[in-house]
Amino acid sequence: EDEYNGKIEDCKKRSEEGGVVTRNKAKNELAQLLAEDPLPLRRAKITLEAAKRKAEKARAPFEEATNKATAAREASDAAAKIATDARAVAEEEAAQATAAREASDKAAADAISAREAADEAQNQATAAREAADEAQRQATASREA
Repeated sequence: EDEYNGKIEDCKKRSEEGGVVTRNKAKNELAQLLAEDPLPLRRAKITLEAAKRKAEKARAPFEEATNKATAAREASDAAAKIATDARAVAEEEAAQATAAREASDKAAADAISAREAADEAQNQATAAREAADEAQRQATASREA
């Protein structure tokens, strides 16, 4: 229809400008365009609009499903992000727990070493006391003798 209206405007413009032959030729073309039956053009336009409405009507259920799928996808993306964040936190806590366990194991090993050293020191002190007691008995025995 725009093309048809454009041809009419072009013919009107040419019929007012240029030489006599060109103007008459443009007037003749304009008369032919105006005399032509616009029914096929209108029919095509109506058919196009009907096809457009039919396509929109057919697309409506799919558009709703698309919206639902998009919403579900956004929800799953959000859940995946939350899960990823939770996993990162859990891995960090696991690393801290591992470090704490290693520190605890080291402390336990240090405590065992300290206890063994204390036991050794106690044994040496006991041996020294027994030696001192023996020396005192010998000194007492040699004094009494």
